[in-house]
Amino acid sequence: MVLLYVKLHNFRNYQEEEITFHPGTNILFGQNGQGKTNILEGLYYLALTKSFRTNNDQNIVLAGENYFRVQGDFVTEQGKKISATIAYSLSDGKRLNFNRQRVSRFADYIGNIPVVLLAPSDLEISQGGPHKRRQFLDIMLSQSSKLYLHHLLQYRQSLKQRNALLQKVQLERNELLPWEESLVKNGTIVIKRRLEAVEKLDKMVKQFYQQMSGEGEKVKLVYQTSFPMKESEDMTNAFQTALQKNLERDIELQSTSVGPHRDDLIFLIKGQPLRWRGSQGEHKTFIISLKMAEYDYLQSVQNDSPILLFDDIFGELDSSRITNMVNSLKKIGQVFITTTSPNFFNKVKQWEGETHFYEVKQGKVTVHESS
Repeated sequence: MVLLYVKLHNFRNYQEEEITFHPGTNILFGQNGQGKTNILEGLYYLALTKSFRTNNDQNIVLAGENYFRVQGDFVTEQGKKISATIAYSLSDGKRLNFNRQRVSRFADYIGNIPVVLLAPSDLEISQGGPHKRRQFLDIMLSQSSKLYLHHLLQYRQSLKQRNALLQKVQLERNELLPWEESLVKNGTIVIKRRLEAVEKLDKMVKQFYQQMSGEGEKVKLVYQTSFPMKESEDMTNAFQTALQKNLERDIELQSTSVGPHRDDLIFLIKGQPLRWRGSQGEHKTFIISLKMAEYDYLQSVQNDSPILLFDDIFGELDSSRITNMVNSLKKIGQVFITTTSPNFFNKVKQWEGETHFYEVKQGKVTVHESS
């Protein structure tokens, strides 16, 4: 997948900016606070219909305006041209057009423009709570499978309804049954798909981590369900049993305590939890390895290279580690990199493909000579 052109209108600090990009590597350089990350946010928003920096779309609208719009033209590896436009207004909410057709269900659109983002905040995946790790899996799997996203959304809807019923003063057990049936049906599929993905990611991350670190630390990914399962036990039965067993607790908490929304993805290094035992360097190397695995996973499923977004991650990495990271990818497609130093790229060896430079200053982008 290659982004050919993007237009930002009233998006963050961009009043009106049109940028033509190229295959290969596109480096956005400039001082902090000029709008480099805002461009990546616009690309991410166009692909996933949401920001990676805020849950409130109002925060993205240019000060003094009441709406924003992002437009982009792309071409797939098969040579198919596609276009997307997403807009948000304070009065009408969000609207999406794909190939000039209105999209009413955003879930039908997700995955058409695969992206992988690597930003400093991604350290929260390994250092933060389970929510960040579940979110990582859900974003990856939602881009790779519309069926997964369908079951995930169905599960969340059923969870919302069950939790609402748990908050009733007078609750009849049979009121919960239809929603629990949906919870188990869709939740079991979500868990199984996550387990399959984690098994593949585990092998990829081990390989990337060793290539990145140059050392033989043993890393491992383990998916941990929120309810116990005996060996060879049917997952559907185990989930149903857990819901029944925890009913009184759920009524007391007014919330569902078991299910994929409570599961976790455990990262181990040398048999110990990375979250508690890993050094800062080990966390960084692991997260980069995880993101490279995400890239390879999507590439294998989509038969198209995702767009790779690197947001200010190179400042603390030495040249050999950067080179190892990039060269470890089986096939690298279009890359967007933000950096405060336009010269940092000189220390990277064996970076294949053309490199194009864009200076970002006060919400304006100037094209510089390519290398």
